[in-house]
Amino acid sequence: MAEFKKLDLLTTAQVAEYTHMSASFFDKRRSNLKSPAYLKIGARVFYRRAIIDEWLEARSCGDFTDGE
Repeated sequence: MAEFKKLDLLTTAQVAEYTHMSASFFDKRRSNLKSPAYLKIGARVFYRRAIIDEWLEARSCGDFTDGE
Protein backbone atom coordinates (compact mmCIF):
# COMPACT_ATOMS: atom_id res chain seq x y z
CA MET A 1 0.00 0.00 0.00
CA ALA A 2 1.33 3.45 -0.93
CA GLU A 3 2.34 5.72 1.91
CA PHE A 4 0.83 9.22 1.78
CA LYS A 5 2.69 12.33 2.90
CA LYS A 6 0.99 14.13 5.77
CA LEU A 7 0.20 17.71 4.74
CA ASP A 8 0.37 19.31 8.21
CA LEU A 9 -2.38 21.83 7.49
CA LEU A 10 -3.03 24.87 9.67
CA THR A 11 -6.10 27.07 9.89
CA THR A 12 -5.76 30.85 9.67
CA ALA A 13 -6.06 31.09 13.45
CA GLN A 14 -3.30 28.50 13.89
CA VAL A 15 -1.04 30.31 11.41
CA ALA A 16 -1.64 33.56 13.28
CA GLU A 17 -0.61 31.93 16.55
CA TYR A 18 2.36 30.16 14.92
CA THR A 19 3.70 33.40 13.39
CA HIS A 20 2.71 35.73 16.27
CA MET A 21 0.64 37.78 13.81
CA SER A 22 -3.10 38.42 13.68
CA ALA A 23 -5.57 36.32 11.75
CA SER A 24 -6.88 39.52 10.15
CA PHE A 25 -3.39 40.11 8.69
CA PHE A 26 -3.68 36.85 6.76
CA ASP A 27 -7.32 37.50 5.85
CA LYS A 28 -6.39 40.90 4.38
CA ARG A 29 -3.35 39.50 2.56
CA ARG A 30 -5.52 36.78 1.01
CA SER A 31 -8.03 39.34 -0.24
CA ASN A 32 -5.15 41.36 -1.77
CA LEU A 33 -3.62 38.20 -3.32
CA LYS A 34 -0.41 38.71 -1.28
CA SER A 35 -0.69 35.89 1.22
CA PRO A 36 1.37 32.73 1.38
CA ALA A 37 -0.05 29.91 -0.76
CA TYR A 38 -3.14 28.33 0.79
CA LEU A 39 -5.71 25.64 0.16
CA LYS A 40 -9.41 26.37 0.02
CA ILE A 41 -11.54 23.36 0.88
CA GLY A 42 -15.19 24.32 0.76
CA ALA A 43 -15.42 27.54 2.76
CA ARG A 44 -12.37 26.70 4.90
CA VAL A 45 -8.84 28.01 4.33
CA PHE A 46 -5.73 26.01 5.24
CA TYR A 47 -2.02 26.71 4.99
CA ARG A 48 0.75 24.12 4.79
CA ARG A 49 3.21 24.59 7.65
CA ALA A 50 6.16 24.13 5.26
CA ILE A 51 4.89 26.98 3.06
CA ILE A 52 4.54 29.25 6.10
CA ASP A 53 8.08 28.37 7.18
CA GLU A 54 9.39 29.21 3.69
CA TRP A 55 7.38 32.45 3.63
CA LEU A 56 8.85 33.51 6.99
CA GLU A 57 12.39 32.58 5.94
CA ALA A 58 12.07 34.65 2.75
CA ARG A 59 11.27 37.68 4.90
CA SER A 60 14.29 37.26 7.18
CA CYS A 61 16.39 40.44 7.37
CA GLY A 62 19.60 38.83 8.53
CA ASP A 63 21.50 35.65 9.26
CA PHE A 64 20.76 34.57 12.82
CA THR A 65 22.88 31.40 12.67
CA ASP A 66 26.26 32.92 13.63
CA GLY A 67 25.13 34.31 16.99
CA GLU A 68 26.20 37.90 16.32
